[in-house]
Amino acid sequence: MLILSLLITIVLSDPGVMITEPVDGETYNVGWLTIRAIVENENEIPENVEYTLNGETAIDIPRLSTDWYTYMQNDLHHGFSESPAPQNNTIFWTAPITGTVHEFPTPVVVDGLVYYPQNVNGDTLFALDAATGDVEWIFTGIGSTDDAVTVKDGKLYTASDSIYCLDALTGARIWATGAGNWKGSTPVVVNNRVFCGCAEDYYSTIFCLDSSTGSVIWEKELPGTTVSCMTCWNNTLFVPTHGYTAIPGKLYALDADDGSIKWEEEASSCSGYWDSSPTIVDGVIYIGDMDSYMRGIDAYSGETIWEYYLSGGPYYDYISATPAYASGSIYVGTDFHCLVSLSSDIGTLNWEVDETIHGSPAIADGMVFFGEYYLTTGSISVIALNCSSGATIWTYQTTANRLRGSPSITDGILYIPVEDGNLYAFGTGLKYTYRDDLYAQAGANELIVTSFEGEIAVAADTINFTVTGTGISLEPTLRLCLCASPNPFHSSASISFELSEPGWTCVTVYDLSGRMIRTLENSELGVGQQSIVWDGRIENGEVVSAGLYLCRIQSGEISETIGLCLLR
Repeated sequence: MLILSLLITIVLSDPGVMITEPVDGETYNVGWLTIRAIVENENEIPENVEYTLNGETAIDIPRLSTDWYTYMQNDLHHGFSESPAPQNNTIFWTAPITGTVHEFPTPVVVDGLVYYPQNVNGDTLFALDAATGDVEWIFTGIGSTDDAVTVKDGKLYTASDSIYCLDALTGARIWATGAGNWKGSTPVVVNNRVFCGCAEDYYSTIFCLDSSTGSVIWEKELPGTTVSCMTCWNNTLFVPTHGYTAIPGKLYALDADDGSIKWEEEASSCSGYWDSSPTIVDGVIYIGDMDSYMRGIDAYSGETIWEYYLSGGPYYDYISATPAYASGSIYVGTDFHCLVSLSSDIGTLNWEVDETIHGSPAIADGMVFFGEYYLTTGSISVIALNCSSGATIWTYQTTANRLRGSPSITDGILYIPVEDGNLYAFGTGLKYTYRDDLYAQAGANELIVTSFEGEIAVAADTINFTVTGTGISLEPTLRLCLCASPNPFHSSASISFELSEPGWTCVTVYDLSGRMIRTLENSELGVGQQSIVWDGRIENGEVVSAGLYLCRIQSGEISETIGLCLLR
């Protein structure tokens, strides 16, 4: 294996544990809480982390994976990480593996490895150690690529001169096929299938491949060029295309099983979509058009729900960035004008800052991160803003002429490619997140979280908090008679409600962090009593842990929520 010598800057931190939830000294009116701790262990995952509450038996806390396994973090392109994030511009390490022209791919981080494919100036895919930046393996001769790789189930998929499938740990080639090219964006890997595009001048071919063999399952030719990344949700593949007057750009919804068109939405500008990719949240697509409009689109029908015009800059303000989503807001920027925060439900403006962005933003720890693209402020910088206000938290000025890449955030480190020849890692050390549900009795409580190496405790944190009540109301709601039985439950609960008029009804389950984990119903329902069963599993069939969950129903203008208590 070829060994590459890198110039590395490393800042090590002392081992430590910090409990972030519950909050020290806080009073809670319910006993069901979330326990969340950040553990630093000299850039190594601790052997185990456990908590004790009021001196009772110690309980292990599972590590929360914050891997950034594809473009914009996950299959739905939320661009959001539950990881802690750098609070200042301290550089953890740098690795000289990028070029100086159009370094656009997002670093992908999985299981302690950082994957980065060179763009214009090279044909090499790198796998680096996340803690040091040292090269673990390289794969050469694949040609340039314009987008991030996808890593799932120990395999890496990348689109360059072909679609490649590699062993993510070693870089060994498993298969390769010509069913795609570097213009066709990041491969989408869902349900043992790989979706990719082969883009030519004003037409494209979309392929569905078997993820194990690379064999073609189906292919579909579409007018327009697939420059953006595709998104798969609800067994539907969403494909944005770029066009011109005779062949306008459109957003296509394809059946993931056979490639047939479910619906198509023509962009308001004939150019359509360039680099801005679909971000999907609760059945709504968020995407930016070349005409400077940011839109919320119904994923079921293709109908526009709202649109917002990003105007006012000195140049044509096309949107090439993919919007990031967190806590009811989306964040997106234009190439030559501004970065905005919009409410995701109706598209109203939260705030706007005079920054320019070509690559997409990333969100973590209450901050939005991005690379400044156009020289309007006299610097090309990595920037961190407060999500709530848009206020600047920190910046890092680079020596590059452009910064077009998108960042990723995993285990407390921000990774971003810069067109000065370097991949940057910002932070002070790897910080691992541990999270679980916690039930505390009414009264004063003492919580201790300890990290271990073998049987040796290496770090601990202690907090105290007060609980004034032991639960939440599990009584039926008033307007929809929403209730669950049994509740608490061990394996499944029947969720019932009553509709006074027919209408589109959505029933979803959330964990206590507000993350949607399961859609139980999303369809037109008739008048009368309704009943749906939740089996304690998330969308992919994985069983959830014991704890408190929230069931939300939305029918017409009525929205109600009830608690579900799962016992194991």
